[in-house]
Amino acid sequence: MRRFVAIVATTAVALAAPSAAEAGKTTSYDGAFAPSGALQFDVKQTSNGKKVLKFRWTDFPLACRGGPETSSSRLRFAVDVSQKRFRTSAVDDQDHPGALLKLNGKLIGQDAAVGSMRIRGDRVPIDRGTDKRKQCDSGRLRWTATAL
Repeated sequence: MRRFVAIVATTAVALAAPSAAEAGKTTSYDGAFAPSGALQFDVKQTSNGKKVLKFRWTDFPLACRGGPETSSSRLRFAVDVSQKRFRTSAVDDQDHPGALLKLNGKLIGQDAAVGSMRIRGDRVPIDRGTDKRKQCDSGRLRWTATAL
């Protein structure tokens, strides 16, 4: 499984510090991409505001040279949440970037989230086959998730 590393991440600090009871609280989310693929992530309340942790996906659909493929991976960094929104960009390998990921999300109420994700590049990590990297572009795919 390839891991994407940060190249740009939004940084924002919550305007109000959480109460002692709220600090450290983690909510897990489970969701799906349209038309297929799954995602999971956690939202943790910290003393510096909320952060998205352990964002991971499986069977994310890609349109690749040579036909359709899927990608499964995770982010190796936390993403700050500001005004219930989060956004980041990442590459799969900072030394030899071949795939760019763009992620956007919004927390809805206490138990839902929506967003979009796109992976594209000349050497996108794929799940199957002997050549584990291909030229691919998922296009911008929407996702929905609910708290567990």
